[in-house]
Amino acid sequence: MSAPVTTRTASSHPASPPLAPQTRPLNVAAERTRTPGSFTGHHFNAAGAALPATGTVEAVIEHFRAESLSGGYEAAQHAAPALSAVYARVADLLGARPEEVALVESATAGWQRAVSALRLRPGDRVLAARSSYVSSALQLLSAERDHGVRVELLPNGPDGAVDLGALETALRAGRAALVTAAHMPTSSGLVEPAAGIGALTQAHGVPFLLDATQSLGQLPVDMAAIGCDLLIGTGRKFLRAPRGTGLLAVRRPLLDRLIPEAPDVRGARWIAERSWELVPDAKRFELWEAAHALRLGLGAALADLSALGVDTVARHLATVAAALRERLAAVPGVQITDPPAADGAIVTFVVDGLDATDVQRELARRRVHLIAVPAAHGRWDMDPRGLTKVVRASVHVYNDDADVDALVEAVRETARPRSTAGDSVKERRPSGAMPTGRTPRASDTASRPGTTTSAPRLDAAPSASGSGATPSAPEPPLSQEQSGILIGAGADAVLTPVRRAPTPDSRIRDAIVVGLGVHGGAALRGLAARGLDVLGLEQYALGHDLGSSHGATRMIRRAYPHPDWDGLVDTAYQAWEELEHASKTQLVDVTGGLYAAPLDRPDPLRGPGCRQVGAEEAARIFPGLRLPAGFGAVHDPRAGIIDVQEALRAQLALAERSGAAISDGTPVIGWEPDGDQVVVRTPGTVLRTRRLLLCTGPWTAAQVPSLAPHLTVTRIVNAYFAADPAGPLGRSGLGSFSVDLPQGLLYGFPAADGRGLKAGLDSGPAWDPDSARPAATGAELALLAEAVAQVLPGAGAVTESLTCLYTNTADRRFVVGEIPGLPQVMVASACSGHGFKFGPALGEALADLVCGTARPDLDFLSPALLFPGGAW
Repeated sequence: MSAPVTTRTASSHPASPPLAPQTRPLNVAAERTRTPGSFTGHHFNAAGAALPATGTVEAVIEHFRAESLSGGYEAAQHAAPALSAVYARVADLLGARPEEVALVESATAGWQRAVSALRLRPGDRVLAARSSYVSSALQLLSAERDHGVRVELLPNGPDGAVDLGALETALRAGRAALVTAAHMPTSSGLVEPAAGIGALTQAHGVPFLLDATQSLGQLPVDMAAIGCDLLIGTGRKFLRAPRGTGLLAVRRPLLDRLIPEAPDVRGARWIAERSWELVPDAKRFELWEAAHALRLGLGAALADLSALGVDTVARHLATVAAALRERLAAVPGVQITDPPAADGAIVTFVVDGLDATDVQRELARRRVHLIAVPAAHGRWDMDPRGLTKVVRASVHVYNDDADVDALVEAVRETARPRSTAGDSVKERRPSGAMPTGRTPRASDTASRPGTTTSAPRLDAAPSASGSGATPSAPEPPLSQEQSGILIGAGADAVLTPVRRAPTPDSRIRDAIVVGLGVHGGAALRGLAARGLDVLGLEQYALGHDLGSSHGATRMIRRAYPHPDWDGLVDTAYQAWEELEHASKTQLVDVTGGLYAAPLDRPDPLRGPGCRQVGAEEAARIFPGLRLPAGFGAVHDPRAGIIDVQEALRAQLALAERSGAAISDGTPVIGWEPDGDQVVVRTPGTVLRTRRLLLCTGPWTAAQVPSLAPHLTVTRIVNAYFAADPAGPLGRSGLGSFSVDLPQGLLYGFPAADGRGLKAGLDSGPAWDPDSARPAATGAELALLAEAVAQVLPGAGAVTESLTCLYTNTADRRFVVGEIPGLPQVMVASACSGHGFKFGPALGEALADLVCGTARPDLDFLSPALLFPGGAW
């Protein structure tokens, strides 16, 4: 399946100009700091699209922002000096002159314009290296088929590179119109003897087109030293520039002889009705329409490369790639497919018995990102070597030893799937479904933060949850450090403790999410989808009913009292649609909604797409709801009901599918910052992470004590009332609703799930989340029934009840964002009874913040607002 690897011989031809004497080592840590993406996984796809540096990203955004403020033409005029400087930077990189440089959209665009300008004729010979890229080969084959051009493939020597002797023989055999080679192919780490090819073409007066797509940014490329007349390249690979940028350089005197087949206003002047002339420089190959922001990003990337020094970068990449190649070759079942002339930053390999795409997929699950290259991208190279597909890893300046270790270990695990190294935290691996809606048992729960642990009762009776009785908080079991031996049998069995010290875990995760309710589950999914190494910790069993994310239904609506919420509400609706699409499950049932209050309420609800209606119109919209005198309502036609259990299940299943690890029954008993990391302590282990996300609901004050004065946890009662689903309190006569009554804010849903009409009051007594939570009292249910009877006259008796906890702030806004002074720790909590609807949206926002993407739409929820003086 793979060609044998041999050592390159002394007779091998030089591939490129020699490196300058080493002056300084590359500071990999500094490059990683300038590359936020380096913290989101182990990235080995620089040969596809390298991670850009922060300065490059900012250059693009800054110009795009300027276009939005002053207009595209005006912004371009203002940026003209900077745009002009890009040509000079390209020229410096290539050893060319600025007037010999054209900026194009891609390397392929440059290739096509250059080759078409050669005006190849029937019978013209093109000598092509087998390293040629698929798009170049396709154009040559098209010219052969349609225009009679003769394409001759140059044979390779024993080292896998172009045989220079064969090239010289071909040049002596007759006049050639073009010689072309890829400096490095897409399918291996081969470095062609470009300087040797250039010397021969110059001696025979034949134009030499070098495809430097893979070599620019990782090797010194000097057109004069190499002897090439035309050169193409792209920005997105080793130059670390934006996608959509490319370059074409044509040296004089060839430049003056080339006439583009399709001149553009950028490259030609229309001087009379039927005549035009080309501009004198390489801009004749450009189009007037260009992405100036991307070109400025290219300029920023070139400035970075110049500051580092091409020789310094080349030396570092060659060293890292050689070490990677050697280590992968030592992995059982792995075959290196690079030819002996491999000498760059690209390493290719196959794993016995596995398709390269499957290897890519398995490595991605371990946050190692590379690519599989099929033979269809390089048939002239791969077919003779018997390769149908290879795995390609390519290194860059942001790859450190930990990245290489991760890649090698991931390949080892993939090649030998029986290897199952365990972690010190017991993690749930991806499975079909998670347990939901059940009361935690003593055997699958753990101690709560701030409490001592003791042996559990092994004869505890199951809770009667859902039948009107809310379960007491289960007694916590022994933590992992106190696990022991079970002595006796049945109800008389006792667990004798055997204390163990917490086990440190040397693995440094990108993020740990504490609390796996709706917000924690959403954040876990968002982070895993971005390729981060993320662990979710839940103190109880998944789907427990002790916090704020249990139950069957929640409301979604656009009606809010302040426009601050409008953007986030819109994002929430989009996020639910995306989650439904990803999970292939309906999660939101649009019923429409009416939200009623006295007409003199000082802060009436409003919102996009909502409108005020009077009592008479409200009765037509929802015949089952009767408003008191002096009340009006807001109608939200897009309001609806969220399926809670399916939503929670979908988020965690998708998170696991993307590689997230989940450990339930694992309380966090403490955490503290340590430099730019966070130490997280559970009863059984000590974990480290770069980012800690606290989505701990009612337990937020225990995790962040400075928030305690600003948070109030209350116990809320909900109940189901007998109602005919086919009557006015069913879907035909009612949707989601709320009515601001003297008893409190009454809210609820129609009888649609076989359990009756659901209603609750948005107020209750303050509560300690670590205290047992009794069932609703007779007085509480009587007050709720009184409110229901006032506006829902068709409702029957209470059939079942349940309780939950709200965590409120004084203004009923959330607390979402970085903890002031601790940027590595974030909180998402205090959702004040109306946060479930924002779960997927806030999860995505938290993932953005972890990855360095600003979210100014969340500024109105920032924890910093609670501490205006800055004292935390």
